[in-house]
Amino acid sequence: MRTTSASNRPGEFSPGVAVALPHARQFDIRSAQGQPYRLLVAVPPEAPPAAGFPVLVLVDGDALFATALTAARLQGGRPEVSGVCPAVIVGIGYPGAAPFDAERRRQDLLPDGGGADRFLDLIETQLLPMVADLAPIDRARLALAGHSFGGLFTLHALFNRPGLFRSLVAGSPSIWWNERGILATRAQFLRSPAPIMRPRLLITVGGEEQKTDPLRFPERATRLEKARMVDNAAEMAKSLAASGHLDCEHVVFAGENHVSVIPAMLSRAVAFTLAEPSVRGDSAR
Repeated sequence: MRTTSASNRPGEFSPGVAVALPHARQFDIRSAQGQPYRLLVAVPPEAPPAAGFPVLVLVDGDALFATALTAARLQGGRPEVSGVCPAVIVGIGYPGAAPFDAERRRQDLLPDGGGADRFLDLIETQLLPMVADLAPIDRARLALAGHSFGGLFTLHALFNRPGLFRSLVAGSPSIWWNERGILATRAQFLRSPAPIMRPRLLITVGGEEQKTDPLRFPERATRLEKARMVDNAAEMAKSLAASGHLDCEHVVFAGENHVSVIPAMLSRAVAFTLAEPSVRGDSAR
């Protein structure tokens, strides 16, 4: 008896196979405090430049890594258009299937109780050396990006360790957290001497992040009014751009809300952090 495979029957599918992200690997690691993490790393197949690959580190890696990797591959495939060069993409996530681990990210990304500083220690002393073992990296071109609490963490990293990352992207940063406590940290940063190598910061936000219908969603309207996502981002960017301590850009993505803005933020983050210095008019190393 002849058996016909499903692939030969019109309208039917052949047996599916698992798919994987190109050149990406997953590692299960533990911090010095014994906390488990999922590390996602994609190393380009190209030969590294003499100084090593630039590196883009993403917090909330389970949610952001795949989109950022796709953006980097697309933009890096047309460097004559984008100026983006091959780079190592790193996502820091957590065990489990959820794109965001609400409790773990609060512990790691918020400054309260020293959590953000411990997470920075993990990145600097454990994760980056691991990545350097996988591929040669250019430590003068390290970048960090995060969204929401991750955007607040990015600002915390800039203000507390301005020499660690050359470029940073604070997507929809939760500046409202803890009665805008990040403003006190900013003040300390601005009182200190300007870094020898000026950091580069991109602050993004969705244009709809302060808008809702107060009649249909009164509680949400109250939260958005208090959070002032769009206004806080604009005020932070204006203050930092005028400070002389760093180069700061600010982008509002029209029509995007706090969730839908993530792919737009990541696409811009790739262009902002991974474009060759000569292309973006920044020859400083």
